[in-house]
Amino acid sequence: MSFSRIKIGIFFFLAFCPATVLAQCLSSVSPVGGTENLLVLEKKSLRIITFYKYGEGKQYFEKDRHSDFDLIRKAYYNYLSGIIGYGISPKLTLETEFGYFINKSQIYATQPEYTLTGRGFTNLIATAKYNLYTNHMDRIYYSAAAGIKIPFSRTPQQVNNVELPVEVQPTIGAYGFVFSSYFVKENSEKALRLFITNRVETNLPNPDDYLLGTAIFTSFYVSKHLMFQWLKGDWTTILQLRNEIRTHDKISGRIKESSGGFIILLAPQLNYVVKEKWYLSAMVDVPVYQYFNGTQLGAGIGLTFSVSRSFNLGPKNDS
Repeated sequence: MSFSRIKIGIFFFLAFCPATVLAQCLSSVSPVGGTENLLVLEKKSLRIITFYKYGEGKQYFEKDRHSDFDLIRKAYYNYLSGIIGYGISPKLTLETEFGYFINKSQIYATQPEYTLTGRGFTNLIATAKYNLYTNHMDRIYYSAAAGIKIPFSRTPQQVNNVELPVEVQPTIGAYGFVFSSYFVKENSEKALRLFITNRVETNLPNPDDYLLGTAIFTSFYVSKHLMFQWLKGDWTTILQLRNEIRTHDKISGRIKESSGGFIILLAPQLNYVVKEKWYLSAMVDVPVYQYFNGTQLGAGIGLTFSVSRSFNLGPKNDS
């Protein structure tokens, strides 16, 4: 079989083939470096968070069991993103999220081997975060946010005049909505923090009438400030347990059987504060359980590195 026929066959097969979990939108990635990046900002404060994430998948699943299906040898991506927040008032913070895929690639187990790659901006997400409850005595804080998702492009990417499959498109090209909440409980005596975050992302159909399923993320964190005589600097360790639920995608109103699923990940994280201004963070995502509808490529190990910094743009006593 000629190489050109292999390429045509791959593009044709992808219209019906099992989806990969890596195709889902990455705006859900949470570059948490501690509670400083979760709560609302002081009035006239600016917070900038940047992060890099690498993810890959090599193993197909049928429900929660490994599958022998081997169309794709490896799927992987390199992703850059940023979040900019500004404190409008002591209770209200406006945030903007945006991301860029350096690459979003799939390597096919063909002879010869073949790779499809998409790259570019994903979505712009604008949210308003509001402080719903603050108890300084018991050090309990609760806030919630809501916003809209706007694709940077509504036109699918093409390679050699052939449209790339949805799994490697940098954006699905659909508008959507984002809702999230943040609960924080601190214990100063034990240098311990507990926090829970929830996030729901819904989508509208894109111009090709492809409807990406709803994504629900729930994360539980335990944060411990490290205080050892031999350890210099301001270090914090965080252990995150994250649950990701995704409903079926739909094409022209019909359910895409090999889409949607359930993943549980364990994510240890280490943070370091430089001069009480710069927050550096490194995190590893380790899947501990995966369940998928139909046959899909599961998630592998993921790595995230983030840097954040807050700036006070007004008088400290301004309220």
